This record gives sequence, structure tokens and C-alpha cells, in this order.
Amino acid sequence: MSKLRSDAMQSKGKPFVKALLERREITLILLIMVMAIGLVLRTNTFLTSANIRVLLQGMSTDMMIAVPMAISLIAGNIDFSVGSSLCLTSAVACTAMSAGVPAGLGILIGLALGAALGFLNAVIINKLHVTPLVATLGTWMAFQGAALVIIGGNTVANLPADFLQIGRIEVLGVPISIIYMVLIIALGMFALKYINFFHRAYFIGSNKESARLAGINTDRFKYVTYTITGIVAAFAGLVLAARLGSSSQNAGSGLEFRNVVGLLVGGLSMDGGEGTIIGATLGVLIMQIINNALVLLYINPSYTKVIIGAILILAIAIDQFNRRRRAKV
Repeated sequence: MSKLRSDAMQSKGKPFVKALLERREITLILLIMVMAIGLVLRTNTFLTSANIRVLLQGMSTDMMIAVPMAISLIAGNIDFSVGSSLCLTSAVACTAMSAGVPAGLGILIGLALGAALGFLNAVIINKLHVTPLVATLGTWMAFQGAALVIIGGNTVANLPADFLQIGRIEVLGVPISIIYMVLIIALGMFALKYINFFHRAYFIGSNKESARLAGINTDRFKYVTYTITGIVAAFAGLVLAARLGSSSQNAGSGLEFRNVVGLLVGGLSMDGGEGTIIGATLGVLIMQIINNALVLLYINPSYTKVIIGAILILAIAIDQFNRRRRAKV
């Protein structure tokens, strides 16, 4: 009897363990633990409070934008313009404030411009029938060029003291940018799970035609999500400028590619229909740990692009392999 009970427990345990390991979030947590242990063994600074603070602050800008990007990507819509949108909105708002515009009005200008840039992406996709990938790559270049024209290769400084506070104050010793990040993650999780409009992202991403036949206005979904992404990108850019005390042409550089790679690593798919905000958070965290590791290990930072490119290709290859495998089942 005891042997039969033991065999039964093992047979029940195997599917449970397999199911547990198949959860992307568990796999990512294990990967983060392995990376952390490796860095602890190789360096004396990885787990110091100062380094953790730097890591999370560096992650905050990417992660704030990754949340609305994740919701769009679940619906099958990608946005490569976020880094340039951050740069352009920051440049315009900071230039205005540097010229004497009050901080409150400067912030509103930046957020309004971010909303307009995001809405423009949706217009190009919906009205001109350009694919999200091509449309946002085009606006990525256009927004970046506009930012360069405005800034002119210079750094915009001389910003109002009350504006600088939105990126420099601390709450109970925690930098405000980290708190913004946590709040946006929480809002994204809540919206995706409990607000029906955003939860439809899974249905839209799984089958856009079925979603249309079911009465879901997929065009309106693009307008709303791309506009929100633009607003959040602008907000993240303003917080970054306030924390650094200036805005430059390099603000947001490479952010869009880091985030896309992080989202794919986190379990989202280029084809849409799957993924979670928790997975997206873990994926972006992995990308930040990689950047942090290059600094701690004194590795040439130029390798960052090589690593991100390699991970991007690998993540897309794995995603497509899983898609083909599920299609055969």
C-alpha cells in the first residue's frame, strides 16, 4: 500500500513540477537568481544598497514605458518609437522651461506632446494601413530627427527648481522614480486584469478578425493604447530630465530595443495574444541586470548592443518555434 501511495504521489507530483517549470515567470525568477549569484561571486558590490539603488533607478525609466508597451504588444501592436518620443517630449518641455515657462505648464506641454505623438502612431496605422512595426520605425526616426533639430546637439539645462523635484525627491529614503515605476506596474496589472477594455488585448492579439466580428473596435484600442504609451513615455522622459537636471539628444537612446527584448524575454510574443505585466517586469529587470553586470565586471559597454541584438534574435526564434509547436498540437 505504501509503495502504491508513493507511486501515486510521484505521478501527481511530476505534472505539478512540470507545470511549475513551464510558467515563464518561475523560469525568469530562477534565471535572475542564477545571474545574481554569479555576480555576487564575481563582485563585491552587486548586492550593496548603492548598486541596487542604481539598478532600480536605471530600470525605472524603461519599466514605466514597458507597461503600456506590454499591453499593446499583447494585442499584437508593437511600438519602436518610444525612445525617440521620450527624447522629443523632454527636449520640447525642457527647452520651454529653460526659456522661462513655469514648471507646471512645461510638464503639461510635454505630456500633451507625448499624447499627440502616440495618437499620430495610431493614425498612421489605422488610416494609412501601415503595419505597426514599419509605422513606429518611421516615427522613431522622425521624432529623433525633430529632437536633434530642437536641441541642436546641446544639453538643455537651467531648469526650474520645482521641476527638478519631480525626479529627485525621496519617500522614506526611496527615490521617487522607483515609486513611479511601482505604481505604473500596479496600474498596468490592474488594468489588464480587471478593466474589460484592456483585458480585450488578449482576444485582439489572439485573433484580430475574430475580435472585429465579436464587435471589438480594434482601431479605437490602438488609438487609446498608443496615446497612453506616448503620455507615459513623455512622463518618463520628464522624470529622467528632472533627475539628471538636463535633457540631451541621447535621452532614451536604445530604450525601445531594450524594452522589446525585455518584453520578449518576459514571455510576450511578437504575434500577440500572450504575456503578463509580471513577466514583462522580470524581462526588463533581466536586461537591466545585464547592463549592470557589464559595468561591475569592467566589460566594454559597446558589447551591450551585441548582447541585446543576440538576445533579440534568440527570443524571436524561440517565440516562433513555440508558435509552430503549439500550432501542430
